[in-house]
Amino acid sequence: MEGYPLDASSGSHFFHNVTSMQVGYFSIQQELSGNYIKWDVLKDQKVIQKTKFFNHVRFDKPLEVKMDGKQRFAVVEV
Repeated sequence: MEGYPLDASSGSHFFHNVTSMQVGYFSIQQELSGNYIKWDVLKDQKVIQKTKFFNHVRFDKPLEVKMDGKQRFAVVEV
C-alpha cells in the first residue's frame, strides 16, 4: 500500500517454522527494482469479500506459483 510499507517478518521462530515445513514465503517490495504487482489483474477478479483493509478475490483458474529461494526469485502466473 502506498505510503504504508510493510517489512517482511524477520522473527527467528517464524523462519524456523517456514523452513522446517518447506513453506514458500516471499514479499513484494515495490520500491525495489523488478518487484511489482499487476493491480489491474487483481481488480478484474470476482470479489468474494471487501473490507476496509483487504479484498478477497477469486480467480477462474488456480494460480501457479514458482519460487527459487536460493536465487531469491518468485513469480505468480495467472
